[in-house]
Amino acid sequence: MRFRPAALLFAAALCLCWTPSQAQTPIRFGAGFDALLTPPSQDIVTEGLGVGGRFRMAFPLNADLSFAAGAGIFGYIFKGRDDASYLFNPQVSVIVTTTRGSANRYRYLMGGIGYFAALTAGTDAEGGPALHFGLGWATPLNDTSLYFEVDPALIIGEENTTFAVPVRVGVIF
Repeated sequence: MRFRPAALLFAAALCLCWTPSQAQTPIRFGAGFDALLTPPSQDIVTEGLGVGGRFRMAFPLNADLSFAAGAGIFGYIFKGRDDASYLFNPQVSVIVTTTRGSANRYRYLMGGIGYFAALTAGTDAEGGPALHFGLGWATPLNDTSLYFEVDPALIIGEENTTFAVPVRVGVIF
């Protein structure tokens, strides 16, 4: 298991996203659930449907542009506990709010880099760096917002390149 690239990526994201001008703009936090669909691959831990959770911090630069750093953990648990496998996915992203849609719903585009790291012992799969580009919708409530995202990623393994399609739902507070 290699945690060093993922940890370095996450630490670099936090350093790059925080600037002294952020002091007047509140950091936004998000937490939610993920469903991750991956095809068969030798470099990624498993294929099929994984479920998990995600946490993200967004650093707004203005009303339209934010930088974000977050991480998710996915479990491929549908074959039972003994055959389950797990992935850790840190990401850094740029989020651009494109328009305000109907019924106070905001649409946004997001893209950036990440890493998929296998957390399962006894597997040869190691994961790899990833590029992601997705689309999301946020619906403001009183003090929080609900969000829904589809954020496909291209995962670059040692010998193969594959893709993953995460679907997310959660709360921004």
